[in-house]
Parts: sequence; C-alpha cells; structure tokens
Amino acid sequence: MSLKKELAKEINLLEEEIKSLEIKRSRSQAAIIEALISHEDPNGDDVKFFRTYTAEIEIKRERLVKLSKQLEGLL
Repeated sequence: MSLKKELAKEINLLEEEIKSLEIKRSRSQAAIIEALISHEDPNGDDVKFFRTYTAEIEIKRERLVKLSKQLEGLL
C-alpha cells in the first residue's frame, strides 16, 4: 500500500478514535457540570475520567496534526 493511503487510513482511524473519546468525555463532563450547578462536589471518578479522556484526545490530536502535515507534504 502506498504511503499516502496508509497515512489517510491512519488519519481516518484517529479521527474516529477522537470522536469516540469525546463522546465518553462528554458523559463525565455532563456529570461534573450537573454537580457544579447543584452546588455539589463533583464525583472523583467523573473528574478522573474527564482528565484521562482529555489527555488521550490531546495526544491523538497532536498525532493527527503531525500525520496531516506529513500527508500534505506528499501531495
């Protein structure tokens, strides 16, 4: 398989992974916001999940940018 196709495939995979992680993160984000609106302390697990998913998303976005630039260089 050509390098362009491999990069495009990996970019698409990363985009799907990011979407999935953002959906998971939104669940904990909603719970945190609900707690704040209710003047309660957020659940520690929700905060942990939010931070974990956010970190994973950032790593994947950095990789996505790198691969996108690499693909642009080949075009």
